[in-house]
Amino acid sequence: MNALRFGDLAQSLMLRRQAAQLKADLAARSQELATGRAADPAARLGGDTARLAAIERDLSLTAPLRQLQADAAARAAAMQSALGRVQSRMEPLALTVLAASNGSLSSEIATAGAAARDAFADAIPALNTTLAGRSLFAGAAVAGPALAPPDDMLADLRDAIGSETDPDAIATIVRDWFAPGGGFDTEGYLGADTPAARVPLGGSEAAALDLRADDPAIRRALAATALGALATDPALGLPRATVQRLFATAGADLLAARDPLTELRAGLGAQEARIEEAGARLQAARTGAEVARAALVGVDPYEAATQVEALGQKLESLYAVTARLSRLTLLEQLR
Repeated sequence: MNALRFGDLAQSLMLRRQAAQLKADLAARSQELATGRAADPAARLGGDTARLAAIERDLSLTAPLRQLQADAAARAAAMQSALGRVQSRMEPLALTVLAASNGSLSSEIATAGAAARDAFADAIPALNTTLAGRSLFAGAAVAGPALAPPDDMLADLRDAIGSETDPDAIATIVRDWFAPGGGFDTEGYLGADTPAARVPLGGSEAAALDLRADDPAIRRALAATALGALATDPALGLPRATVQRLFATAGADLLAARDPLTELRAGLGAQEARIEEAGARLQAARTGAEVARAALVGVDPYEAATQVEALGQKLESLYAVTARLSRLTLLEQLR
């Protein structure tokens, strides 16, 4: 029997081809070990990739929805925090100004006026809260603040009051300024009259994060706080009796504004719950699709690791054989 022999060049090419194949196989198995998926899904499925394509499509569609849901959840949480900040300052303020309305100490009155000014100054930045560059309480006008600076609004209110000293008349002026059609609409609220767009959550469901800073509940709370802040305004120079009457009115209005604000936050909480439920559904759908994909093209990590180790050893052995054959020269044999 004649033995099959290869020339040196043919043998070299054969070894290179074997090395290239082993490298390709090693790279494919390493990829499978890292990703947990077959390197060649079409070959794994015998060319029938329709079901895999459908699963991949479902996964690609859920990705943007999950991002929208996460953004909506962050927006709702930021809005809830802002409203909570406003309410947390106004409730104790009501007790402070009511106590000052019956007090006899000048320091008590001064403290109540300062507390009202601080609460008003803090409420405006809270309602001007932005998230990722988006104004949360300005309706569709997401690029700018919802409200004018507090000093600007108080200055406009001060001009509207003028030389008026009657407490009932002053309270009416402030309330009218914050009422629809008043100065608040033209000088205070800077947002849009249209609500922010609803956030799609999948299917026909969408979240309505459309609270605006011109909501009636927010107007009432701001009006009551502004009334307390203006009571001790040095520029107005109101008599002590007028100041105390204004504190009494502001305190009563603040207490009356508590329930509407609570209802506003409760409605926002209901939207938060819808957003959270939608997120859970989207996550469940994604998990199900990933499990189905793994059933089609998933690989056993232990098996993949074993193949990587075996291919690595084969490649090392081939390199050793190649190195040994490269030394089989006439000179080496004659030594």
